[in-house]
Amino acid sequence: MTSEKHKSRSERSERKHKSSHGEKKRKREHEEDSHRRKSKKHRSDKAVAAEVTTISNNPIFQVQTSSLYLPLSPVSQRYPIEGLCAEHLSPLILQWYPPFSSVILSYSNPRMSAEPFGNDGDSTLLQNIDEYAVSWAWVTAEFLLFKPDLGSTIEGYVNLQNEGHLGLVCWNMFNASIERKRLPEDWKWVGVEDMERGEEGMEMGETYAEDGAGYFVDGEGKKIDGLVKFRIRDVETDVDREKSFLSLAGTMLDAKAEKKIVESEIAKMKLGKSGVGRRLGGSTGLGATRLDAPVE
Repeated sequence: MTSEKHKSRSERSERKHKSSHGEKKRKREHEEDSHRRKSKKHRSDKAVAAEVTTISNNPIFQVQTSSLYLPLSPVSQRYPIEGLCAEHLSPLILQWYPPFSSVILSYSNPRMSAEPFGNDGDSTLLQNIDEYAVSWAWVTAEFLLFKPDLGSTIEGYVNLQNEGHLGLVCWNMFNASIERKRLPEDWKWVGVEDMERGEEGMEMGETYAEDGAGYFVDGEGKKIDGLVKFRIRDVETDVDREKSFLSLAGTMLDAKAEKKIVESEIAKMKLGKSGVGRRLGGSTGLGATRLDAPVE
């Protein structure tokens, strides 16, 4: 009887010891796992962090310092910086780059390091993974970006006018469009028929090829031409292996009038009367700029 009690007490003690040991082990593993998650989160946050500087007080153009974790091909081992730039950074110029939410216009001062945002100079410790031939390194550079944020005010030269849209070119590079309903209310459309009748101060039957199908005039009757200032109301982008595009849609209305139009458009979409396909017409839209990506 005493032996059975001793055995039972011993078993309980052993189970208690195992339970305590298991709890300590789980606690230790939880702490290690938590530490690893924190370490990974810290590294991830550090990798995406960047120093941003605007150009000439214009938030559309920014200089951003960023680090990218890139593979170095064996053929470029002798000239690693040149190889990384030629293979990875230079093909990004004038392309929409989703991690930056911007078009990369140029980059400068590339440097290589074993850690993000570092500069190891002429000697860098690269990382090799398993049997892969490439080596990995962090490349840090200053990137000049075109970042079209919603609500930003920009300027563009008029290059296309029709009764439904006003087309513009911004910085001789990016296309933009403004719908007729988002132009000032006192603007009027002067068509070919109006020009032939000699309206808006033109002589009878006198038309010009540059006027095309017509043009807009403001409230004072002046032809809309040259530089026009507007706000960005929507941005549409797409990137694949062979092509990419950037579409800018603008508005010249005040916030109250623009909000009213947006509410009307949302109501029509809910009724199924519009909204089929891409919202700005895709790569063939009036405000689209083709950014052809190289084929890898």
